Amino acid sequence: MNPKPSPLKCRSYYVTDLIVNANPKYNPAKPTRLEFRDLIVDAKTEQPENEDVAHVWRVFLKISQNVEDEKNTPYNFTVSLFGSFDVAKDYPQDKVQSLVEINGASILYSVGREVLRVAMGHGPYRPLFLPTVSFVQPQPPPVKVVAGNLEVAPPQLGTSG
Repeated sequence: MNPKPSPLKCRSYYVTDLIVNANPKYNPAKPTRLEFRDLIVDAKTEQPENEDVAHVWRVFLKISQNVEDEKNTPYNFTVSLFGSFDVAKDYPQDKVQSLVEINGASILYSVGREVLRVAMGHGPYRPLFLPTVSFVQPQPPPVKVVAGNLEVAPPQLGTSG
């Protein structure tokens, strides 16, 4: 695989909030019963209002977990991050927001995941390793009109659906 420059350039990012709480009731001899839905990830994107920088985007990401003691997790946590991104001026305008929402949030999630691992690594227990996530939103199935009625078209070969 040969990498190529991304049309999304990360200008800067930083952590705006970090809380890691060790669970004093955690028992390393018992299994941890965390599920994917215990992880809460919230991403938001926006453009600055200044029209002179239409190619600049901001991404805000919050990753948190706050579960009850019965889950036997070593830590609960929150990390919030901010990132500033440039989109290549020649990138298709109809794809810009999707590029920022998917790639910008993915970049910040990777940063947050590592920040949490390092912070937990300085705690009394082994750090949690956050799962990988995808910010790609499923597309609704295509709709076609047949004899005046709407029906869902089956996915075409070679596409996801």
